[in-house]
Amino acid sequence: MTRTGWIVTAISTVVALIVGFGAGWWVQGSSSAEPDPTPPSARSTHPDDVEDRPEDEFEAVVVDLDQIHDFGDGFSVGLSGFERGVEEGGVDPATGEEGDLPYLSWTVEVANEGSQTVLSGLVTRSCSVGDPLRESGSPVLGDSVNPPESLAPGQSGAWDEDCWADEDDHQVQYTVEFHDQDFVPLYPPVTFAGTVD
Repeated sequence: MTRTGWIVTAISTVVALIVGFGAGWWVQGSSSAEPDPTPPSARSTHPDDVEDRPEDEFEAVVVDLDQIHDFGDGFSVGLSGFERGVEEGGVDPATGEEGDLPYLSWTVEVANEGSQTVLSGLVTRSCSVGDPLRESGSPVLGDSVNPPESLAPGQSGAWDEDCWADEDDHQVQYTVEFHDQDFVPLYPPVTFAGTVD
């Protein structure tokens, strides 16, 4: 290439860069205008929803210990079979207590009477006992402690739960919440509260 050709090529390249950067700055300036004041609507957290859920559907629900809660789409959860026991040589990491420790146990029952498969395997749960209520750990003593991963229409399932509770702890509060694979809540948290013998 001749010297003139190199000069023309260099000038063309510089002009192209100036025009390109100028266009980029202009586009960036026009796109950084005031954002739309309307916030984006919340995305659906239920796999079967097409439209967005109203926020009030995720307010916590409180029911009696012996009540079955239906989430409105045929999926329900309830507790049954409260029993007291003593774990010999138990350790409560929350209090540091060791020895023969009393606990409460029960079964969580879920059922799907709806028309869509429901995810039920990812849950968070907590237990509080006593008066006033205090958070309690779980010895995890049941034979089946894992929720079923999912429930097809017409299916039901159950798992065992427990928490440390002294013999004079009669007030119980148990909260369960179901999540998807990203731990986004699928339903409002449900708290079962009441008295056990």
